[in-house]
Amino acid sequence: SELDTQSAMDFILGANSQEQRERLTGWIGEIAAYYAAAPVRLGGAKVPHLMPGDSLNLQTAQDTDNGYSVFEQSLLRYIAAGLGVSYEQLSRNYAQMSYSTARASANESWAHFMGRRKFIASRQASQMFLCWLEEAIVRRVVTLPSKARFSFQEARSAWGNCDWIGSGRMAIDGLKEVQEAVMLIEAGLSTYEKECAKRGDDYQEIFAQQVRETMERRAAGLKPPAWAAAAFESGLRQSTEEEKSDSRAA
Repeated sequence: SELDTQSAMDFILGANSQEQRERLTGWIGEIAAYYAAAPVRLGGAKVPHLMPGDSLNLQTAQDTDNGYSVFEQSLLRYIAAGLGVSYEQLSRNYAQMSYSTARASANESWAHFMGRRKFIASRQASQMFLCWLEEAIVRRVVTLPSKARFSFQEARSAWGNCDWIGSGRMAIDGLKEVQEAVMLIEAGLSTYEKECAKRGDDYQEIFAQQVRETMERRAAGLKPPAWAAAAFESGLRQSTEEEKSDSRAA
């Protein structure tokens, strides 16, 4: 109805006479009969036709979650700070983040994980390896060098000194990560061992696999990769220059 609440109540409650009651009863009966024949269905394929004079006033909630999203974000931030990780990593919400922000967040969490890995996981793995190595030496499966200055019991920590490689760091932008690794190696600020360990790989296994693949490609008549061709040309130029310098010296 187009009447407001006060007018509707005055109209309904003010019906004291028999004539007004009959009109109200008849009006309500007509409405009931109309909507019984043409029920109002929202969400159907057809737009419902209302009785003349009726209209639908759809109300929209102004605050659907009543501030729950803000409360959830605040709670997750406190939990992330207590766990030593970033909010984005805990909530898995990386929306509205640039590369620099995501990298800073990942590095902070990575430093925390590496500290825990070195303090807990690496120590446990080293102790397990020492137990195996001690039994292998007793059973003479492994023999220490004859020129060793200290026995296994005298230098237990030295004989069992290990570097454990865990899972690699998440690459936010693979191209930038590789460029950074190449620049660090070329500048002498890092090594292949460290950069491969960041990715969860062993550099010795990678080098050995590269040699095998290069030999297999050569045997199959395939061109070597770009880096292998560049390394070959660089080595060839260096050997040629050394031969020229030796001939001049002679």
